[in-house]
Amino acid sequence: MNRYHAIQKLMSIVDEKVVIVGNLGPTSDEMRHAMHRDKNFYTYGSMGLCSSIALGIALNYSDKVISFDGDGSVLMNMGTLATIGRENPLNLIVLIWDNEMWGQVGRQFSHTHYQTNLEEIAQGCGIKKTITVDNEDDLEKVFVKALSDDGPYVIVAKIKESEYLSVAPVEPEIIAFNFRKSMIQNA
Repeated sequence: MNRYHAIQKLMSIVDEKVVIVGNLGPTSDEMRHAMHRDKNFYTYGSMGLCSSIALGIALNYSDKVISFDGDGSVLMNMGTLATIGRENPLNLIVLIWDNEMWGQVGRQFSHTHYQTNLEEIAQGCGIKKTITVDNEDDLEKVFVKALSDDGPYVIVAKIKESEYLSVAPVEPEIIAFNFRKSMIQNA
């Protein structure tokens, strides 16, 4: 499965109230290319923190919050899965793009290339709604279900590494300002 194509499809499904937090680098770039909007929070340079940020938002927001995270980032901060299991936010969907490598730091194989199973880890943390998918059709079906169902959900999407898109304009202050403003408007 190609992450960018899947992101394009999934972002076309969400409504304007849904918050999407994007993992560093290519995932955030792909989100911006697919559908830039103020309810997207791009986490450039925050490896390991995407799902933590999404969790914090979900605990303080009534609509759906989606984390487009990566396997390497989740492996760097697995405590987030334990906290999600403990807090049990009904509005949170964590989608982990698993290319089985540390893509941003040299493309070395990550632990998921060997025996580490992020779905089983999420289950062990008390997250009951988990699934691993390896194609866009299955991903779209479970994503649509997760949008209309109580969570939390952890969806592990097995992807193939692909070429990176051009880097989107990175203006952290403007991203944060516009995101905060969009959250106030919906309060």
